[in-house]
Amino acid sequence: MHLSNLTLSYFKNYAEATFRFSPNLNVFYGKNGAGKTNVLDAIYYLAITRSYFNAVDQQQIMLGEQFFALQADLVKEEQQTALRLYYQRGLGKKLLVQQKEVEKFSEHIGQMPVVMIAPGDIQLIYEGSEERRKFIDLLISQCNRIYLHELQSYQKSLDQRNKLLKDFHENRYFDGDLLSVYNEQLITSGSYIHRIRHAFIDDFKPLFLSNYHRLAGTFEPVNLVYESDLNKITYPHLLQQSASADIDLMRTTKGIHKDDLSFIIDQQALKKFGSQGQQKTFIIALKLAQFQYLHVQKGLKPILLLDDIFEKLDQLRLAELFKWMSEGLFGQIFITDTQESRLREMLVQTHLPCAYFGIENGAIISHS
Repeated sequence: MHLSNLTLSYFKNYAEATFRFSPNLNVFYGKNGAGKTNVLDAIYYLAITRSYFNAVDQQQIMLGEQFFALQADLVKEEQQTALRLYYQRGLGKKLLVQQKEVEKFSEHIGQMPVVMIAPGDIQLIYEGSEERRKFIDLLISQCNRIYLHELQSYQKSLDQRNKLLKDFHENRYFDGDLLSVYNEQLITSGSYIHRIRHAFIDDFKPLFLSNYHRLAGTFEPVNLVYESDLNKITYPHLLQQSASADIDLMRTTKGIHKDDLSFIIDQQALKKFGSQGQQKTFIIALKLAQFQYLHVQKGLKPILLLDDIFEKLDQLRLAELFKWMSEGLFGQIFITDTQESRLREMLVQTHLPCAYFGIENGAIISHS
């Protein structure tokens, strides 16, 4: 699977630009702020229907314009598919596949599996549990459409239940029958989500551990631990135990929306006790396991987007990553960096065909 081309129109700092890609390696070089990362984000947008870096669609429009458009041709199993995504102020977002509008974006997610590795990924370690749940949920959702549907159902029921709890407090009444209806909805969707997440970790963890040890060159004891109230108790009992607190606090205090993924090194929290190098290696290993999991589940290699990878890893770990490239473990790869010479020197080791794009102020200034 690969993208053969991409056209950006009024997207971020690009007025108009068209790229013709290599099915193997594609490299973007230029100064910081030139627009290299924006190309990677456009590819991610076409796969997931939103930006990797900013969830507000309107903020992706070039300053002074009213819309942006992304167009690309995806080649998968020798079949070419035209992808078109538009966003216009006041009218919203529209996605077309083969000129046919996609009614629900959830139907498209997973059709073009993609993995992004960017400097901001370190926040997976430092931010709250919501970021780590998003990581798990998006990865599973690209492989399991039922899971995505149950996530959406759970969130809707959770919002309704929280509103009801607030109504109890504000209007000084209690409706146990109506609360039970929302409880049942949470139990049905939440139990399924917990079961799938648990099975996912069982499959995902060995991939992560293997990647970490290969990147680090050592067998440091690292681990991923899925934290959930449901690991120890059934959902009906969990809601029963938290009923009083929920009513007092006017929100659902327990459930799978509180789950977390703990990052462990030497039996301690990576956030507090991991070195900077260990943390970077942990994140790269995590993202490469994401790639491998998608590959196994989807039966094809995802598109790999590497943003400023040279700022993440030392020379030893970079050499190992490029060795994986040379072994053909990845499919189509997109890389950004500020230094053309450094890129060429490192990537020649992969012996893969490579297209180079020089970027300056949202324009292609060279292509080789």
